[in-house]
Amino acid sequence: MRISKVEKIAIIGLSCLFPDAQNPEQFWQNLSAEKESTADISVTELGLDPSIFYDTTKGKPEKFYFLKGGFIRNFDFNPKEYNLPGEFVQSLDNTFKWSLYTAKQAIINSGYWGNESALSQCGVILGTLALPTKASNQLFAPIYQQTIEPAISELLQEKDFRLGGTLTAAKASPYNAMISGLPAAIISRAFALSHNHFCIDAACSSSFYAIKLASHYLQSGKADLMLAGAISCSDPLFLRMLFSGIQGYPDNGISRPLDKTSRGLITSEGIGMVMLKRYSDAVRDGDKILATICGNGLSNDGKGKHLLSPNAQGQMTAYQRAFDEAKLDPKIINYLECHATGTLLGDTTEANSIQGFFGKNQANPLIGSTKNNVGHLLVAAGMVGITKTILSMSHNVIPATINVNEPMGCEDNVVAPQNIVRTATPWTDKETKYVGLSAFGFGGTNSHLILEKGEVR
Repeated sequence: MRISKVEKIAIIGLSCLFPDAQNPEQFWQNLSAEKESTADISVTELGLDPSIFYDTTKGKPEKFYFLKGGFIRNFDFNPKEYNLPGEFVQSLDNTFKWSLYTAKQAIINSGYWGNESALSQCGVILGTLALPTKASNQLFAPIYQQTIEPAISELLQEKDFRLGGTLTAAKASPYNAMISGLPAAIISRAFALSHNHFCIDAACSSSFYAIKLASHYLQSGKADLMLAGAISCSDPLFLRMLFSGIQGYPDNGISRPLDKTSRGLITSEGIGMVMLKRYSDAVRDGDKILATICGNGLSNDGKGKHLLSPNAQGQMTAYQRAFDEAKLDPKIINYLECHATGTLLGDTTEANSIQGFFGKNQANPLIGSTKNNVGHLLVAAGMVGITKTILSMSHNVIPATINVNEPMGCEDNVVAPQNIVRTATPWTDKETKYVGLSAFGFGGTNSHLILEKGEVR
């Protein structure tokens, strides 16, 4: 069923905190320099010596077999910059601190900093990963020790059994227990925004789900401005154990999305945020329009081979819904920012879905992925892609997808060596640039976003 065309949404503000980049300008410099911003996990991130849990043998219980990740390092947060008690803010997990920082930067970038009237009509929707964080684990550790430790001791018949690890002396704020829903409310309180605020978890599609819901608030008149974004800030040890358990990391040590040799992903942390406004209002008010959202298609896989196995049909449904909403022919897309995590199954399935949809529509866009630079930011993956493509359109050049030595695909397909952008490539001389961006999540959440930049027809 085709739907009626909905009002486009203008992106008028942009901010980020990614590995090696504390703002979009630094991120663009890194992309232009073809910088790889991943590194081995350190004691600082993990909270203990990584060698305690590291084992190169894949599949060992209570061990992780991959060290590399994308991390937020050398970031100085000032808790006094926000309209909240500094002591309270300092007691919060990085999930809250990073969210406050990027929200403020997005508001400043939009030009609405200090405009109390406008901000009072601004909501916020944040994609968050409903997994433990460092602070929430610290908060619940005493409960684990009181309940689990005696049970294991009895089971093992070891009266002196103790759980590993030590607790810090500092008392964790109880607010850190509400990591899944509270960050959006804290943002709203800090900047005197409207009562429209909540967090969602749609796995690795969360960024575009958040933008879709924020767009709905604007299109329905429930808000005049919306902040939307997503954050990846889970406890590094928990995350590393999880992805080792599902064998998501590369057993050959190679993670190169869109490369035939890649066998797994690199988990990373960070956050990105955009300020959104109805396109007609942005034009009327003379706002700086960074890009325009003209379609955002969501879908679910339905029953497939496995809960964690991607489904090409579900992905193609998301493509179709985005183009139906935008009322655009897929042939108009100049560049496709792929989800491309680096896993063999994931990249192969996505290549098949791209061929099935774009190939069928005789579309032949250039393709690439920024996960080669910063790794996979999980729920925030879409925010990395949207930041890259907005900057790309503004600077009139598509950055290289790095570390692709044996490109996927074949000559007669859309995913083909000649279409993967492996060197910085100027945009073709067109009045309006069109980009498609994909984000696909565990459990079958799919999303595809269409951006345009330039003189809109």
